[in-house]
Amino acid sequence: MTRKPTMRDVATLSGVSVQTVSHVVNQTGSISTETRDRVLNAIERLNYRRNPIARSMRTNQTRLIGLLVLDITNPVLSAIASEVEAAAYAHQYSVLLYNVRHDPERERESLETFAERLVDGVIVVNAMDREHTFHWLESGAIPTVLIDCLSTSSLPSVAVDNELGAQIATEHLIGLGHRRITHLSGAMSLEVARQRVTGYQRAMAAAGLSALECIVTPINNRWDYQSGYLSMKSILELDAAERPTAIFAAGDQMAIGALRALAEAGVRVPDEMSVVGFDDIEAASFITPQLTTIRQPLSDIAGRAFALLLDLLENRRHKGQRQVTLPPQLMIRGSTSAPGGRP
Repeated sequence: MTRKPTMRDVATLSGVSVQTVSHVVNQTGSISTETRDRVLNAIERLNYRRNPIARSMRTNQTRLIGLLVLDITNPVLSAIASEVEAAAYAHQYSVLLYNVRHDPERERESLETFAERLVDGVIVVNAMDREHTFHWLESGAIPTVLIDCLSTSSLPSVAVDNELGAQIATEHLIGLGHRRITHLSGAMSLEVARQRVTGYQRAMAAAGLSALECIVTPINNRWDYQSGYLSMKSILELDAAERPTAIFAAGDQMAIGALRALAEAGVRVPDEMSVVGFDDIEAASFITPQLTTIRQPLSDIAGRAFALLLDLLENRRHKGQRQVTLPPQLMIRGSTSAPGGRP
């Protein structure tokens, strides 16, 4: 057979109706084991593959989920993407992943592509373009769930409590006796970064400490290793008396970059400088010293987000939308101590 085999060809070879073949392919109806085996054998012999476009026209579903990620090289976001894909696979959905690379224009184009590809739903992780993106998503064209995005009551969302996590991280340093604490913020264009700044400021204010002059924004407007490294080098240019004794970085990548800069400068951690991160990426427990950090329940975040989206898809209407906030956890390791390295 030179042409592509059809469902009718399968029906002819197996001696059943096209409707019976459809039931076997789509796992519907009540088909005897003998008939099912005969159809499956014909499918194998003909190398038949069902047409996903035709199926979507019949069922009004493509079983395809759009996943929009700010930066797939970020270990937090790649872990979330992996967990979303696993949850989707378990429910017989495929995932169309778009990595927007911190580019608002790519973000807008990705959303349009999702619409063209007829995805059933979308999960957005760390959206950038608040005006266009949220207006588009809130239009209701595609069922959508947000992860770590600008809070909006019109769309379901899942996130760790970023403010509380930042507050806990800062309080840990204050509790050790630190008073000069610098916060390396994430890219302030992102809501998650602004939330962590708020948590840091809240803890500092509660302790009667000044926070406003102690926030250093990323030099390259990101929160990767290089951003933490370059930000820390700029801090080390201060006179010793003006330097902080502790650093709270908005992300573990930044914290690890800062540790590299401190090591190059001969500054001992935690004896001369304590460092706390946020996220608890895998590398946090493998570097020396091991990084004290705030753990995000990434698997739970991804699983809850997909569950919310699945609920929207099954109900076919925006019903029971929720904003899920999960608790952070402080992981105390070897990068923090009292000023001067005291226990």
